Amino acid sequence: MSSQTHRYMGAEVPLTTLPNGARTNADALERLARTSYLAPIADRVAPGVTVFGGDGFLNLTLIEGDDGLIVYDTGETLEDGERFLRQIRTVSDKPIVAVLYSHSHYINGTTALVGDGAGVKIIGHPQVNANVAAGAAGTVFPETMPLQVSRTLQQFNHFVPAQGETAAVGAAVRFGRAGVLPVDTPVQDGECMTIAGVRMQFFVRHGSDTDDCLTVHLPDRGVVLNNLLWPFMPNIYTLRGSKFRDPREWRDGLRVIRDLAPEVLVTTHARALRGRTAVRETLDAVIDALNLILDQTLRGILRGLGPDDLRAFVRLPPHLADCPNLAEIYGEISHYGPYLYHHALGWFDGDAASINPLPPLEQARRLVDAMGGARAVLQRARAAFADREFAWALQLVSYLHRLDPSDHDARILKADVMEQMGIVTPAYTIRSWYVSQARALRGEIRIPRLQFPGPAVLAQTPPAMSIEQYRVRVDPLRAADIDTVLALSIADRGVRHALHQRRGVVAFVADPDRHPVAPAVEVETGYDNWLRFWSCKRTLEAFLTEARVTRGTPDAARAFFAVFDWYAPEENTIVPD
Repeated sequence: MSSQTHRYMGAEVPLTTLPNGARTNADALERLARTSYLAPIADRVAPGVTVFGGDGFLNLTLIEGDDGLIVYDTGETLEDGERFLRQIRTVSDKPIVAVLYSHSHYINGTTALVGDGAGVKIIGHPQVNANVAAGAAGTVFPETMPLQVSRTLQQFNHFVPAQGETAAVGAAVRFGRAGVLPVDTPVQDGECMTIAGVRMQFFVRHGSDTDDCLTVHLPDRGVVLNNLLWPFMPNIYTLRGSKFRDPREWRDGLRVIRDLAPEVLVTTHARALRGRTAVRETLDAVIDALNLILDQTLRGILRGLGPDDLRAFVRLPPHLADCPNLAEIYGEISHYGPYLYHHALGWFDGDAASINPLPPLEQARRLVDAMGGARAVLQRARAAFADREFAWALQLVSYLHRLDPSDHDARILKADVMEQMGIVTPAYTIRSWYVSQARALRGEIRIPRLQFPGPAVLAQTPPAMSIEQYRVRVDPLRAADIDTVLALSIADRGVRHALHQRRGVVAFVADPDRHPVAPAVEVETGYDNWLRFWSCKRTLEAFLTEARVTRGTPDAARAFFAVFDWYAPEENTIVPD
């Protein structure tokens, strides 16, 4: 990492100030303005096709048919849908006859547009409904969802201040009412349909940041609508964690669009592109970048580079790095090589010395001692910070913070370094991570390690989901001598499932009556009570008070649940108080 060339090691980074006082990377903002709607606009991109952009993180698109209207996406919240309806009525008073979901993220404004959806086709990828039921978080293991929700909040400006140097830049998490209607017309790849006189062809084979993307071709109008071209570098990896995002899938989806040769390209997040040549050149650049990132990662692996080596090895050549749609605004390219390496080969970098390293805490203890003790390390970190060698300063002070999380001097210095890294980064989501954790280190905010959805949201999922996921919280040492079955009846849902503790391992039992071991304990409860306990908003004692033990004793039920983790709010933070 050269101090002459790297933004985190002393390189000069031109900054600019936004109206909210935020100091941020000037080049990133200039490039974003070239690819995004940054102010409210009704952009009529083709006859009968209007994009409403600049009101938030996403665009909402209206397609006018002979005797009805078709909309592409409905918003992050019900309020988005209400605004979209007002915008639609400035264009046409025809009824909305179809809703197209680009993917499962922006479908919460639907009921504001079409009420209960009677007589309206809700069209989408066959996977949308299942993803919505799973929380649309894109998790490999749904049990990690509370952790990923917390990460999402850190990534999208939930914990940053409203004003000042570290105020929000880029997309922010928005909360509000939800008006989702499920897909009732799932479509297959290549399927054609005509609605209100509008001919459409659908493509669902390839995805981007989700596996449920719907690309729509309007052949009579020369328009393609999609969630594959972004206003910045495709976010192959996102720090909040998600299912594997295969750059080949993203690339191939863009190839499908390119081969349709549209005159106009409408996207979920980017400014609409006009002109067949401009569309093709932009798509070719992003396709080439995705190929290069993957190929150079694989080349680096074949040359013996490990995950950390790939951070500096994989780089775009100037002609691609300068493409507006390849700016490092959502994430940084240095994060993608390690991500692809881990998917290809796992954590091992090939060096036998890496197989059994010292635990991180022991490493920190020995390294601090080798550098002359905590005071000497703190002095080195402060000197590096003064020289704007932020990455080195952060590494040094992080050793001290790991050894003593309550060390005030280490916490403040770590916060100061992170804050400056957030200001110079071009990547707005990375900025939010740095600023959020800096504020937590200073004690300005508390960031929960796990963020459970509210009971009203959880209640949309079947009881089996939360009951089955509860198994991963068992402490195998405390449960080593327990072999028993507890049945849980959710009275107001009419379901009955069980958990079988098998000496430190817990098995979910969908039908207790068919299980070879009869329940020794049975608890009957309402769904809200169970969900509040499951999400650690209600203690075990409060849960049992609201429940009814119908087999066995309350003490037996208490003993069964007592060997599972319960995340006390005061302990559930990423930075200890």
